[in-house]
Order: sequence, then structure tokens, then C-alpha cells
Amino acid sequence: MTETRFGPLPAEMITRCAPTELDEETGTHFKGTAHDFSARLLGGTCGIAGAFSALSDLGRFLRQMLAPTQAAFGQSWITDSLRIRTGELTPARGLFWHPAPGTELRENVWVHYGFTGTGMWISPKQQRWAALLANKLYYTRDREPLTGIRNTFRTATLP
Repeated sequence: MTETRFGPLPAEMITRCAPTELDEETGTHFKGTAHDFSARLLGGTCGIAGAFSALSDLGRFLRQMLAPTQAAFGQSWITDSLRIRTGELTPARGLFWHPAPGTELRENVWVHYGFTGTGMWISPKQQRWAALLANKLYYTRDREPLTGIRNTFRTATLP
């Protein structure tokens, strides 16, 4: 995955990066650096922010998760990550993934949402994946405007 790294990004990669949240100190939008305040205090990354990727790399990652033999990638990690780890808590969650809203767990459609609005869905049962690159932070931190778009996209791509 040659186009995935932790930020801040080098200048040549920033040109391909979407701007995110408005930096009130400078009056410009963050681009190629984490908008998360904690990450910026820690030099650009922390456990919850600062990873940047391109669709080509996300596709490689998701295809590998669906590969018939994931020995090189770690079958145990894949199996564990697509398993409920929160018991009876609602909403149910795995390690990285959780059951996609609007689907039954038996449908085996899992989702991971990024804070900026990006969503990745995987369905081992259908042997399909989908990714929606979104940038809600440019305008707002409100989740609602993007929720309908995400749900419509998932329904269209992984029925």
C-alpha cells in the first residue's frame, strides 16, 4: 500500500489530498495534516487520527480481506476483526468493523466509518467490497447530512 501513510504528508502528496476542516487560526482548511487537535499536538498523528490513503490502496486492503487464502495477511486478524467483540452492548462492534446499519448480522455486511465521512464496507458472504470517499469536515462535523448518502450508497453497492 504505497499511497497510505501517516501525516503530515510531504508536499508532493498534499496536492492530491482533499482539504478537511477549517483551521480557525490561519483561516485555511487543513490539507495533508490531521485536523484532530490531539494529533497535531503529538506532531501529526495519534492512535485515532493522521492516517491518509488513496482509493487504490483501500481497494488493495479490502480485496486482501476477501482473498480465499489470507495466510500472508493474517487469517486470524481478519476472522477476529469481523466478529462481534462487544457482547450485548448496542451498537455491536468488532475490532475495526461493525455490522452495517440497515443490515442484519446474518447478511454479513460490515462497515468502518472514518471521521471525515469516508466509509468502507465489506461482505465476505457476497465476496464484495465498497468504499465511499467523503469529506464532510470541509463544511461541518454534523453526521446527519452524510448518513443518508452512506446508507443509499451501501444499499446500491451491497444489496
